[in-house]
Amino acid sequence: MSTVGVMAVLLAVGVVSWVFRVAAITLLSTVRLPSGARRLLDHAAPAALAAMVGAGLAGGAALPDLASRLPVLLGAAVTAALAWRRRGVVRPVAAGLVTAWLLAAL
Repeated sequence: MSTVGVMAVLLAVGVVSWVFRVAAITLLSTVRLPSGARRLLDHAAPAALAAMVGAGLAGGAALPDLASRLPVLLGAAVTAALAWRRRGVVRPVAAGLVTAWLLAAL
């Protein structure tokens, strides 16, 4: 596939994604969600973060042994400890990333 074709596919996927997001915000803004759905949505962000951390820890062929995964594991532990003690996502994730980066640099 040519570069123009790849760019066209990426643009089309981006537009479709944007339409779905905008449609959900505009069409569902007046709809009242059931309390069960709201409780589930409260867990969506932590579940997404856990999935990303799990994929990063698994590492695949890029991280063949435990020693190369150690900075990521310790960064994940710092993130989990801070997230457990505080509300919010940004500060714990930032602290975990800095921890992982510093340990990887050593």
